[in-house]
Amino acid sequence: MRHLCVLILGLCLNSLAAAQYRDVSPEEAKNDMCKMVGCAFDVRVVLKQKDGSTYDKTLPVVPVVQPNGVSVYAGQSVLFEADIQGDQLGNFKLVRSVEHPEKTLSANLEQTSDNSMRLTVRNPLKQHLKIAMGIMPLDHTQLVKTSSCPVVAGGASFELWPYPVFQVFLGNIRLLKDLGQATCSE
Repeated sequence: MRHLCVLILGLCLNSLAAAQYRDVSPEEAKNDMCKMVGCAFDVRVVLKQKDGSTYDKTLPVVPVVQPNGVSVYAGQSVLFEADIQGDQLGNFKLVRSVEHPEKTLSANLEQTSDNSMRLTVRNPLKQHLKIAMGIMPLDHTQLVKTSSCPVVAGGASFELWPYPVFQVFLGNIRLLKDLGQATCSE
């Protein structure tokens, strides 16, 4: 529940402040937030914790596609469209199905049988991508920077962590001219 409060509170403060100023309910503020960002509703996160117990929470609403990146929650798959803007991707849009395969990326965060985490990012573009990533391990209350490998053109990348991860944020998604210049860093 702590993650829910920190996450929702932190990401919704502007909407809630605006709601108080305009004298609207928190429900209306949530709706306002979801008009500005792509939201997911009733997101259930189930993870085996380090001590062997199970973390099982359903989040009523979470921001997924935001102007500066995309959040992927444990056990979730996200489809999002992106436009090429110079050497960056932008104009992110959360989609339910692939209607524009040439610009629809996908990300999936899952816990494996050995309780480690695997993020899979699929790139349909003709250019390689580099993504700045932040992760929120289950025992943290905020994102921490992590390294990431390039996502090859027309392919996928896989990132692994040996502990439960509640959320991964994909930001600063940019095009690489040459895969040889890219490293698993950042």
